[in-house]
Amino acid sequence: MSSTIDTGAGGSGTGDGVGAGGTLRIDSGASGCPVVTGNFTFGGERAPLESFGIYDEFNRAGPIVRVAEGIGYYVVTDREAVADISSNVDVFSNGYNPNLRVGGIGAPYPMKPLHLDPPEHRRWRRMMAPAFSPSAVRTWEPTIRERANHLIDDFVDSGRCDAIADFAKVLPTTIFLDFLGLPHADLPRFLVWEHAILHPGPDGTHAGLTREQAQAAVRDYFAAVIADQRSAGSGTGLVAEAITWDLDDDDLLSFCLLMFAAGLDTVTAELGYGLLHLATHPADRDRLAADPALVDDAVEELLRVYPIAATPRVAIRDTEVKGCPVNRGDYVVLGLAGTGRHPDYHEHATEVDLDRKRLPNTTFGLGPHRCVGAHLARLELRVAYQEWHRRIPEYRLADTSAVTETVSLTLGLNSLPLEWDTGHHR
Repeated sequence: MSSTIDTGAGGSGTGDGVGAGGTLRIDSGASGCPVVTGNFTFGGERAPLESFGIYDEFNRAGPIVRVAEGIGYYVVTDREAVADISSNVDVFSNGYNPNLRVGGIGAPYPMKPLHLDPPEHRRWRRMMAPAFSPSAVRTWEPTIRERANHLIDDFVDSGRCDAIADFAKVLPTTIFLDFLGLPHADLPRFLVWEHAILHPGPDGTHAGLTREQAQAAVRDYFAAVIADQRSAGSGTGLVAEAITWDLDDDDLLSFCLLMFAAGLDTVTAELGYGLLHLATHPADRDRLAADPALVDDAVEELLRVYPIAATPRVAIRDTEVKGCPVNRGDYVVLGLAGTGRHPDYHEHATEVDLDRKRLPNTTFGLGPHRCVGAHLARLELRVAYQEWHRRIPEYRLADTSAVTETVSLTLGLNSLPLEWDTGHHR
């Protein structure tokens, strides 16, 4: 038995991922675990929303599929299986492995505490918890609201913008700079590094930088910041606080690299997909604009339907997942970008329903590695949607052909041209 996805219709990929007329086959494997063949990969570029369609096929194929790319790895999208793997750290490790490359994507430097297993991981989470607690995060709301409006001021009268470049990318990045205690003057180079690491072009570079070179530049930047703050004996923000923790400089750099990777792109990607949905589903857009109190439900439902992340684990002993044998040393990718859309857990799972009864959200992960910044991300999304729809209640997608999707372990839109009638804004 096999199924084939023809992604040629409307595809605008580069050929590195499924796209550009490629096909994806899912065949029954000898062990009962479906095998994905064709030119699927976690690297490259696709047509917008194409990745979610692929994850939907994974969901239909079974709780776990094997991808026959490179050394091969498994992708798990079933919620129960993802929860079990996330919690079972004695079998599935998230420890740093410089040789781990999924879809050509690797981590040349460790990022702590992401690349730590308990009990060491718990020590780090305890140090980080005060800065990311709900009460601490709430104090950022006025700043986020002010920044959102400042950005909207720059383009609202023009009747158009690239919602990624002009809004979704800049808002969380400036908040990130404040949160870490870094100057806004460094925003341009942060955006270049972010793009090179998370959304490189077809040749694997952006602005002449490879992922590895951009990550090295980030480490060099933070090494200088740490040295300056140690010398001055003062500083503000999370970097200054982390300097007081019981960490050596390598650990500090590892932590700063994680904050860079996690703090810049996740909200950008989620906000981009959310605005794309609302621009192309005017009934949902009009409801949200008319009733700002709907925003919390809208945030959760958009997070559920457009989850962006996949995270790898490595099996440290022989085991099985939902009846599929997994051997020691095998890589298992938690396909959170499919988990929220799984039909076994949600009726009409791939559709946005702003009246849907909420279930626990898996978009920020499960188990000990659940995203520590989830409260801050939700706040940024809530404020962004509220202020955008207060100022620009009616808008539409200006150019479908200009929207593409970069594919890595985190999905994201490269651009989102929106337009509106200037008489319908504030």
